Amino acid sequence: MKKLLIFSTLYLIVQLLNAQPEDKKLGKITFHMVDGEYEDAASKAEKLREDAEYRKNGWVYYYMSQAYFEIAGMPELQEDYPKAFKESLKAAYKLEKYKAKPEENIDVWNNAQEFLSILKDSAITVSEIYYDNEDYRKAAYYLKSITRFAPDDYGVWLMKGVYEIKSRNVGEGIKSIIFAMDSLTPEYIPDEVSAPTLVDALDEFALIVKSGEYDQYFKSYKYNPTQKDIDNAMDLKSIFMKYMKKDEVIDKEDRKKESEIIYKTYRSDDEEEEDEED
Repeated sequence: MKKLLIFSTLYLIVQLLNAQPEDKKLGKITFHMVDGEYEDAASKAEKLREDAEYRKNGWVYYYMSQAYFEIAGMPELQEDYPKAFKESLKAAYKLEKYKAKPEENIDVWNNAQEFLSILKDSAITVSEIYYDNEDYRKAAYYLKSITRFAPDDYGVWLMKGVYEIKSRNVGEGIKSIIFAMDSLTPEYIPDEVSAPTLVDALDEFALIVKSGEYDQYFKSYKYNPTQKDIDNAMDLKSIFMKYMKKDEVIDKEDRKKESEIIYKTYRSDDEEEEDEED
C-alpha cells in the first residue's frame, strides 16, 4: 500500500518553519500546524478565506489542505470530520486555481509540490480501494479531484475515463479518454506517484475497447476506437514502463484483498459526492 493518509510531521515542521509567511494571521496558523493542532489550523484557515483580503491567498489553501489531510489520518477525529480528506482535495484545487493570481502565490505553489504529490498518491489509493470494491463512480470521483489540482496528469485523466465508462457515465468517460490519449506522447514524463496508474490505465483502456462491451455506448457518442488505438496504447505502455519501480508492479488480487480491509475506514465517506464548483 502507498503513503495512504500518512504525512511526515518532521518534514512538515521543517518546511513550514523555512517558508512561513510574515503575515501575523497566517503565522498563527503556521504554529498551530507545527504544534500538531490541526483542528485549530483548519478552523483559522476557514475563517481567513472568508475575509476578502485573504480569499485568494495561497497560504490559506495550502494550510487548509495540509490540516484536513492530517485530520483525515486521525481515527479519533473521523466521526467529527467525515469529509476531511475531501476538504483537503478541495483546498488543493483552490491552491492550484490561485497559484499565480496574485503573483506571490507562485512561491507557495512551488513550496506545496511535495505535499501535493503525497496528497495525489493518497487520492489514487482511495480511488483504487473503491475500484476494487466495484464502486466505479466513487473511484472516478477521487481521480477527478486530482485533475483539479494536477490538470496535466494524463495518466489520472485516462484512468478517470475508464472508471467513468465502467460506471456508465460514458459521455464524460469518452471526453476524459480522448483528452488523455490526445495529450500522451512518447516524450511525456509521468509523475512518479501516478506512473503505475498510467500504465494500468493504458491496459484498462485496451481491454475496454477489445471487449466490445461498450461499443453501443461509444456509438451513441460517435466514438469509434479501433485496433490502431489499442496498438497505440500498448506502444505507449511499453515506453512508460521504464518509469515503474520494480516494487510498484503489484498483483491486483493481492491489492484487492488489502483494499477490502482498508475500505472499512472509508464507510463514513459513502454519502453522495457533490461536484465541487467555484
